[in-house]
Amino acid sequence: MTKKNRVLPALLLSLFAGVGATTAQAQQFSNVYVFGDSLSDTGYYRPFLTSIGVPSALVSTLGRFTTNPGPIWAELIAQQYGVGALPSNVAGGTVYAQGGARVALPSASTPTGGAQRPVSTQVTEFLAASGGAADPNALYTVWAGANDIFQNLAALQAGAITADQLSANIQAAAAAEAGQIARLRAAGARYIMVFNLPNIGATPQFAGAGPVVQGQVTALSAGFNTALFAGLAGLQATGLRVIPVDTFALITEIMANPTAYGFTNTTGVACAPFPPFATTPSSQFCSGANLVAPNADQTYVFADGVHPTTASHRITADFVKSLLNGPVQMTLLPESALGARNAHVRSLRDGITTGQAAAQGQWTIFGSAVDGEYDIDPSRGVVGVGNDVRAVTGGVTVRASETLTLGLAAGRNEAKASFGNSAGNYRTRENAISVLGGVRLDGLFFDAALTYGDIEWNDIRRQFNIGNVVRTTTASTEGTNTSAYVGGGYDFQLDKFSIGPVASVMIQNVDMNGFEETGAGSANLRYGAFKRRSEVWSAGGRASITLGRWTPWVRVTVDKERRDDERFMSATPVSMATNNGYDLPGYQPDTSFITSNVGVTGQFSWGALGIAYYNVAKREGQSEEGFTASVAIRF
Repeated sequence: MTKKNRVLPALLLSLFAGVGATTAQAQQFSNVYVFGDSLSDTGYYRPFLTSIGVPSALVSTLGRFTTNPGPIWAELIAQQYGVGALPSNVAGGTVYAQGGARVALPSASTPTGGAQRPVSTQVTEFLAASGGAADPNALYTVWAGANDIFQNLAALQAGAITADQLSANIQAAAAAEAGQIARLRAAGARYIMVFNLPNIGATPQFAGAGPVVQGQVTALSAGFNTALFAGLAGLQATGLRVIPVDTFALITEIMANPTAYGFTNTTGVACAPFPPFATTPSSQFCSGANLVAPNADQTYVFADGVHPTTASHRITADFVKSLLNGPVQMTLLPESALGARNAHVRSLRDGITTGQAAAQGQWTIFGSAVDGEYDIDPSRGVVGVGNDVRAVTGGVTVRASETLTLGLAAGRNEAKASFGNSAGNYRTRENAISVLGGVRLDGLFFDAALTYGDIEWNDIRRQFNIGNVVRTTTASTEGTNTSAYVGGGYDFQLDKFSIGPVASVMIQNVDMNGFEETGAGSANLRYGAFKRRSEVWSAGGRASITLGRWTPWVRVTVDKERRDDERFMSATPVSMATNNGYDLPGYQPDTSFITSNVGVTGQFSWGALGIAYYNVAKREGQSEEGFTASVAIRF
């Protein structure tokens, strides 16, 4: 906003108490905390690498269990929210995951003399560092269980345990993980992302062991997943709802069509040995210097026998982003309904104005058309959306008495919307009916309108990348918008010039039905019903000057959204059981804004009345503007 355009808004701010310079509350996690094993370790063992003599120049690039120095999924997710992903043994580190960690028991994979840090210990360390309280606005992730399978399977093969004991131990590990997640929830965590195990039987280490072993390990992975989410479902009565990440389904899709994701090898490993520190392929000692091929980090699924490459981690991160971004993206849909209703109510206000110009007992037919835009800017965690709005309204009013005008109207609002960053699109259609009325007594005036509308959201497409593959979901849903508008003011007449204060309240209740996506495999989501409540209080002024049959005018208000409570969208991955739903905060716009209208009202030579004006409403990260033309004929 330029300096000269700030003057009038600044003056109007003093008329409206409580309006502050707040910013839009985009869906943004305050931090990302990570618990688990090597699949989430961002470098916990770098001090160990230094201790065994790895040159310091290499240590900084190694340490992840992937094709270093490529980032792992946790780093990519933290990057999306503008926070770090350092290991917890570094100052300020938030990644407590440690390679080799089990859920609750000591691990044979921990280097000799190294700290035993199962997930249970990691959570204890976090709570100790945070004073026993978990930030309710942070994202927490837990991915564990693979090492419990590896080490119990090794014990079975060594004859140390029976098959029944193996099964019982895996079930116990799953239950223990659910218990650690419950600890985070009890400490105040609201957004906990829980990964199930991928199909470990599909990894080179076990796929090469023959179909019998491969099948057993696949069954163990699936059994752990079933037990884990059954345990979490049993804790929902305590308020625990997690964000489930179905990596089992994801890896199955990748292995079924690897070339689509840019992979040329699904059975081999991308890393060569790194003597003298690793005489067999080990992702912990893997970098660009010892890849089996120059681009193996992008064309191989696996870095070593069980760990993913950089490309596989990017796919995992993209999948996670789709689960986090999808729900907040869908909360943008009701915002378009608010903008369309605002345009409809402005047309109703025009109908009241033209009806009040008729003689007592006279009827007036009015019609209007709106061509506008309703845009939400992209921000961290929000893709943004642009709406092209078209609205038509027609109605009839009667000057019932010297002071009272009453009317009925119907409207059709349509919008074509495109999400930002090429993230999809949708179409909105609403059919609305309204009752309206106005009172005018000398300079004092009031107007009001009640409106009900049926809304259709069609061709809802959410588009996102999973690695090299662009996935597109499709869906449609319906809903309603019930609104009430009351406004008023006083016109002080000074010869041809009129000026005075105006104030209004606009209440909207948008209800969007739940719906389910199709077309994107494991990334499809099922959304619950969503309510968008709005209550905008406005105060400002208007002025006009009569020049023959035409009256140019301006109206400016300072507006305050009173319904700024946090609202949530519920979602469930379609690939998982229906009781695995999660809730994420929806888009919340800035609550303070300014609306300006500049137009002209006049009478044509053939007797009809006309109103034309341009409307602009601006707030942080959001804008609404458009042209309205209305015509009224008395009879």
